[in-house]
Amino acid sequence: MDEKVIKRILNILVLAVLALGVYMRVHQFLLGRSLWEDEAHFALNFLNRSYLGLLKPLDYVQAGPVLYLLTVKTFTLIFGYNEYAFRALPFILSLVTLPLIYYIIKELTKSSVAALMGLFLFSVNLAVIYFSSELKPYGVDVCLYLVMVFLATTEHAYIAKHRHWLLAVAGCVCMLYSNASFVVLFCIACYMLLNWYNARRVNKGDILVLASWAVVFLANYFVFIYHHPSEAQQKYNYTFAFAPANVFSHEFLAFIKLRYNEIFFDLMLYVSRGYGFIYVAPFLFVVGIVYAICKRQYALLIFTLLPVLVHLVMSMLHVYPFVYRLILYLVPGLITLLVYGAYAVALLIARYLHMVVAALFVLFCCYGFTLPSFQQYPLWFREVKPSLDYINRNYAHTNLYVTTPYTLYKYYLQRGYAKDSLFEGIEWNITPKQYYEVTDDEATNYVLLHATDPSVDGYAAVLADLRKRNLIAKEFQYKTYTVSEIKPMRPHATDTNFRTIDERSLANTKAFDLNNEHVFAIWSNEPVSVSTDLPEGYYRLSIVSKGTPLGGIYPHLNVAVNKDSVGSYFTTATYTSADLYFYQKQAGTATITVRMDNDAQDLKKREDRNAFIHKIYINKATMKN
Repeated sequence: MDEKVIKRILNILVLAVLALGVYMRVHQFLLGRSLWEDEAHFALNFLNRSYLGLLKPLDYVQAGPVLYLLTVKTFTLIFGYNEYAFRALPFILSLVTLPLIYYIIKELTKSSVAALMGLFLFSVNLAVIYFSSELKPYGVDVCLYLVMVFLATTEHAYIAKHRHWLLAVAGCVCMLYSNASFVVLFCIACYMLLNWYNARRVNKGDILVLASWAVVFLANYFVFIYHHPSEAQQKYNYTFAFAPANVFSHEFLAFIKLRYNEIFFDLMLYVSRGYGFIYVAPFLFVVGIVYAICKRQYALLIFTLLPVLVHLVMSMLHVYPFVYRLILYLVPGLITLLVYGAYAVALLIARYLHMVVAALFVLFCCYGFTLPSFQQYPLWFREVKPSLDYINRNYAHTNLYVTTPYTLYKYYLQRGYAKDSLFEGIEWNITPKQYYEVTDDEATNYVLLHATDPSVDGYAAVLADLRKRNLIAKEFQYKTYTVSEIKPMRPHATDTNFRTIDERSLANTKAFDLNNEHVFAIWSNEPVSVSTDLPEGYYRLSIVSKGTPLGGIYPHLNVAVNKDSVGSYFTTATYTSADLYFYQKQAGTATITVRMDNDAQDLKKREDRNAFIHKIYINKATMKN
């Protein structure tokens, strides 16, 4: 076949695959699916903070690159606070990635066939498509990885002529948009060293690029990352994603096995487990590495295999977790090695069998490498709006308890979509006894919004007990969320001799700006306060709380009223009431302050000392009390 005809066919196929990739991303974006909990944590910060406020540590144990935060805030101010505006930045950048991946693979492998195959795999990859429309910076990580590799490797005349200043500017911007960009910048530095070795001289322009990156990296690190308040909690949350340092241990092998399945089959590359691909995929991956070594294509290995190794080492050092969302930017490199291995085998088949057999092999690989993505597309397994609609229609003014989707409900309430403002967050992983203590004030039917899978938020035992007691009057379920109408455990007599500050009061108090969907949790030694008006007199202050121990020692809480200490106590494993007394000298505001003074964590044992407040009661008392 004429070479021009082959080139024309390849160009048509490239355009067709590009169109398919654009369509799948646009379709996923326009679905308009609701936010989920992780996005809601972020969204509440954008809703409630100004540009300047976003430069400070975020609420709900969140953190993000500074320019990413400011850009998303700009989109919301222009287009309003909605799902499309929140997800616009990763969506727009996802479209940029499509031509980049093609040109990068073509440059690294010197093969148009491998580049076309890689473009196809990347265009339909479900992980990349899903995170192209999510309020998280993982999709941005992917785009910036490709931008930097493209600038470092392309032979385009303009870029080659101005490569140094383009790399310097783009690298500095990348570090402010993506925390993961450090890895690709490190790889580019290694690529520069390789070029120095091959040229037998040091490139002064490269030195200036590296110096500019170092200045911005250090400034960004010490201003926005170093000693970040959420660092300890995030490391605790991601303990499972830090690789064991001993590479010969059973724990390390178990970690690699888990990540291997996650990367190849479950959450990243979405390779089919059928048709023998459970063996074909890793085989071709290894072939790609070996073939690159044999061909001395070290640049290819620097931008595909080295980032995986660097991130793995960072996870061993507890710097950056090694888990699918945080390593999404590795997908282009992993796909490059996969298709390069397939290309190498296809060349062998064409040489010893026939070109047609080689073409069929490539098509077979494309089928197995993309089938799960097509089968599961579009990815949409979380959707809370039908549950919110059900609550709005039937329980607009009913006491509502929310488990997993607490911040999600809070976000949609602030947006005006949810209507029931009588809601309380309720802690994860509690026993039926603790649940009934939390809801013991309910005299009529109330509502529980929870995960459909009760193991997600630790409510399996609670729901089983509610069913056993026949306390579930009605249920509505949609995808991952369930709304349950619950009958009260027993009639509740009203006590008119005390004033109660309950969770609803605390929810509107700035000091109880809670994290990680655990409600009224005291994570640190920072004091929390709540105020109420009281007449002059003696009062009994009853704080219903519990805690999680570290080394067998539970949280120790100091309590003050109007800055005067009224006592302290250790919490216990279950909700118990601690009674303290104070005298209100004159009618007016009484400010109750609670402070934990022994906060601590042990990341190795996965223990964290935290306190949880359920209710605060203020009862009238006498001096005899």
